Amino acid sequence: MKQHIFFTGFMASGKSRTGRALAERLGYPFIDTDAEIVNRAGKSITDIFAQDGEAVFRQMEHDVIEEITKNETPQVISLGGGALNQPENLKIIRNSGTIVRLWAKPEILSERIGRKNTRPLLANLSDEERLAKIKTMLKEREPIYAQADFSIESTNDANESHVIERLLHLLKFWKSHALDVLPSSGGRYPIFIGKNIIPETSCLLEGLCLSPKYDFLVCTDTTIAKVQNEALHQLRGQAGRCPIFKFQAGERNKTLHNLNQLFSFMLHRGYTRKSCLLQFSGGVVGDMAGFGAATYQRGIPFIQFPTTLLSMVDSSVGGKVAVNHPEGKNMIGAFYQPQAVVCDLSVLKTLPWNEYLAGLAEVVKYGVIYDEEFFSYIEQHVEDIKQKKNDILRHLIFRSCQIKAEVVSIDEKESGLRAILNYGHTFGHAIEKLTNYEMFSHGIAVSLGMRVAARVAVSLGMLDESAEKRQNALLDALGFPKSFNVNTEAAWNAMAIDKKAEKGSRVYILPTKIGEVQKVVNVDKDIIAKSWSAIQAKEA
Repeated sequence: MKQHIFFTGFMASGKSRTGRALAERLGYPFIDTDAEIVNRAGKSITDIFAQDGEAVFRQMEHDVIEEITKNETPQVISLGGGALNQPENLKIIRNSGTIVRLWAKPEILSERIGRKNTRPLLANLSDEERLAKIKTMLKEREPIYAQADFSIESTNDANESHVIERLLHLLKFWKSHALDVLPSSGGRYPIFIGKNIIPETSCLLEGLCLSPKYDFLVCTDTTIAKVQNEALHQLRGQAGRCPIFKFQAGERNKTLHNLNQLFSFMLHRGYTRKSCLLQFSGGVVGDMAGFGAATYQRGIPFIQFPTTLLSMVDSSVGGKVAVNHPEGKNMIGAFYQPQAVVCDLSVLKTLPWNEYLAGLAEVVKYGVIYDEEFFSYIEQHVEDIKQKKNDILRHLIFRSCQIKAEVVSIDEKESGLRAILNYGHTFGHAIEKLTNYEMFSHGIAVSLGMRVAARVAVSLGMLDESAEKRQNALLDALGFPKSFNVNTEAAWNAMAIDKKAEKGSRVYILPTKIGEVQKVVNVDKDIIAKSWSAIQAKEA
């Protein structure tokens, strides 16, 4: 359980002073790791480096961090400048607490350091030389400080009590921090899961160092603007009463033409690269706003505020953003990660049952492809899931996001493992295309596709029939539709144009058991055609 509060930051940023004040306010013990090392070694850090070497110091630092984080009593801990640069330390720290970065402008840091002129790395320099070196050092150390969960500015204008109050406010919001996504290309972004956390969004924007530096724009659609009007305007208010852009709702409007309207809106209002999109809607707008952020002036930040269960557990996590083309779904897009994902459970109260069910399809999918224990959990809580019980819902979202985060951390751009997330999608996308995206929502189409994929696996001898029946029984219990009559030839042609296809081949993700799937290429056309019988309505 995360309980400790860690401070990191440049020298003279106020880690020890602010840390002690916060500890006193919370009634927590305060520990300065550098001071603890000095106390144990009986000599200064300078002497440790000179006499024993940096390797000895780093081992002592690791030992101190490992020991103090085992304490079950919450503590406020000030870290040494290089502590987060050691992977083994970072893992321990991140698993046991929240990391806060204190920062100040280089000019303020230089003025503070110059008062005593005792810092070895910056001693005996002129004001100009000291400022220049601080700027260089900050640039070099930025990757270290970027490991912090959130940042707060330490200025000479704000008194200590103001900084502490702001810290407490930010820490309260960060209690809803559920997990982090670590894309294989690098970087990290947090996922928050909580109830009624949208009204505290200003904490997130400040903690991510976006406010007040950036201009914000909320993106939504015409349907969400009506049914989530209160939450929408709460979000807008948290972002400085910024403008709201509304896409026309619906999959059919997920086009370059409509995305261009967003670009025109932003350009006419003078949005620059110092802009941030706040996406408040489901997966369609999430994909469009994300692709818009990826391409507007070569890339600007965006944050996902998913309003459907489907987008919370699937499309908002992983960085796949796109628009549709008449020849296929999501054919024009990019891999572009958000700054954060905020899942506010309170917005689900207005979600229609069919939309809720669509999200549950992806939840079941995660159990089939990756985690039999999670699948069993879903089986055991069907009635609670139907009643949308808050604690059950929180766990479904958390574990689904956790599984997807694990997959994305290994394979961000679908060159290998990430393909397993497409289970049910190849057949589901064909159903969507054949019905012009009007009969079924994405999630419902995927649920039907999962039934067909399981039948293919059984036909190939990859999957036991009992596992197919178990999957389908859970889908039945949750209330998913069981049938849709498909023209198998038209479906075969529809599947030929799929972004998951590889040159000269057709790719299928098929289960071998509950909790495990494999990629299979070029299944015989007759087997695919016969497998559609898994959902064909039986004649009376």
